[in-house]
Amino acid sequence: MGDRIDIKQLARRISQAAFLFLFFVLLVKTDYDGTNELRYPVKVFLDADLLVFLSSLVSAWKLPAALFLALLFLPVTVLFGRAFCGWVCPFGTLHHAVSFAGRKLDPERGVKTKGARWKFAVLLFFLGAALLGSQQAGLLDPISFLIRSLSLSVLPAVNHLLRGLLDWGFHLPWRPVSDVFDGAYTFLRAHFLSFFPARFHQAFLFFVLFFLLLALDRYRTRFFCRFVCPLGGLLGLLSRAGLLRLTRNDTCTRCMRCRGVCAGGANPHTEKNWSPSECVTCFNCSASCPEGALAWTFSVARRTDDRLDLRRRAALTAIAGGALSAAVLKTSPAAARPDPELVRPPGSRPEGEFLSRCVRCGECMKVCITGGLQPTLFSAGLEGIWTPQLVSRIGYCEYNCTLCGQVCPTSAIRKLPLAEKRKTVIGLAFVDPSRCIPFAQGTPCVVCEEHCPTPRKAIAFAERPGKGGRPVNVPQVLPELCIGCGICENKCPITDLAGIRVTCVGESRNPDNRLRLPAGPYSSLDSGISL
Repeated sequence: MGDRIDIKQLARRISQAAFLFLFFVLLVKTDYDGTNELRYPVKVFLDADLLVFLSSLVSAWKLPAALFLALLFLPVTVLFGRAFCGWVCPFGTLHHAVSFAGRKLDPERGVKTKGARWKFAVLLFFLGAALLGSQQAGLLDPISFLIRSLSLSVLPAVNHLLRGLLDWGFHLPWRPVSDVFDGAYTFLRAHFLSFFPARFHQAFLFFVLFFLLLALDRYRTRFFCRFVCPLGGLLGLLSRAGLLRLTRNDTCTRCMRCRGVCAGGANPHTEKNWSPSECVTCFNCSASCPEGALAWTFSVARRTDDRLDLRRRAALTAIAGGALSAAVLKTSPAAARPDPELVRPPGSRPEGEFLSRCVRCGECMKVCITGGLQPTLFSAGLEGIWTPQLVSRIGYCEYNCTLCGQVCPTSAIRKLPLAEKRKTVIGLAFVDPSRCIPFAQGTPCVVCEEHCPTPRKAIAFAERPGKGGRPVNVPQVLPELCIGCGICENKCPITDLAGIRVTCVGESRNPDNRLRLPAGPYSSLDSGISL
């Protein structure tokens, strides 16, 4: 009986594998596939995230309808405890697999420790920050963390390796072998490889954080879930009122096998001190018991001494600390005057509201056709770390694309109709005469004007003397037509610092960031702006 897998444990493993597979499929499908409409519900895991729901409600006081899917897990948690953690959460599944892969029985690994209180403190800290309109929960929310880590570091690395391998195989001199690689590329390009081989800032940092958390599972089972995860803390609080209870009969010999296989540190060896707030409903304990002394029953009356080890003073301190931290973050210069390079995606809400909604999941960056959306570091202040910004030198905002608004789970980036998106101003291009080829070298160049996507070109030309006194056309930006898409900067033939650059001035979402032109009459060509 001791090492058998019972039907409940088998069902849990099947559920974990199915949801993990579904998560990876939807993550891979968060990509451009030739149309401007995503055919799959790629953000369904974020829509079902109860922490994203609660923190967004507290910080923004408004919610898109999709997030109400998370409320379905309220009755699930009341009935079965932290079943989301043990049966659904893809990050929890990875932690579970790493925790138990090749490990021998160790009764001390399943002990509930005082460190478990930290996930509740982290939860309250984030809720305290949300009270002041600062959405920080996404930094450690497990779904957001997993999507961000895989989208911005792991998957681009895998794409890079696969493309390199397939390119090498395609150029092999043996035709039958190269044809196999060519067929493999065709298949992978259709089902796995990203549309654009994106590269992201801070990719190595995301990689290190991701694998560091997985490595800690070898020290304590599901380390992140037990000691850090704010979603686990929220579900743990709700699980204290759960109806599914662990019972123990008199045949128990205290062999401690149940504690050695416990995934959450719930102290399953003693019925009185068993902790439902830590239990992830994995059923390892009852399946491993050689005496069959443990059983699961639904009960309203039976309760345990489940102490959270987080006193009222500590809870208030965590909430106050989060609120004070948010207040300090909002005093940064970035909160008063945006960084010139902080160009947000089209459809982004005004900066304050944007930061009260964005959970830093990285979905918008993953789906960006050109790879231009990058995670910020300090350009939005610490409050806006890892939120998206358009870096035009890396990639531009495609004129016919609205995918970023389609994948945003909290509507920090609104889903815009294509016609409205084409008119949305996210910045303004400026010509740098010291770098622009016609200005600086007197040599003709029309690349920026050729690529400008607006129906009436936002770049015009004025004739000026060039080399040898011959006239040359120099570019002038028309502010009333430019939408700041950045394609001109991206396509500029100067390989280092472009001769035309985009800043966030004039963006539609922020009336205070408008372009201040001199008073008096002027023509469209006269309004051209140069640095």
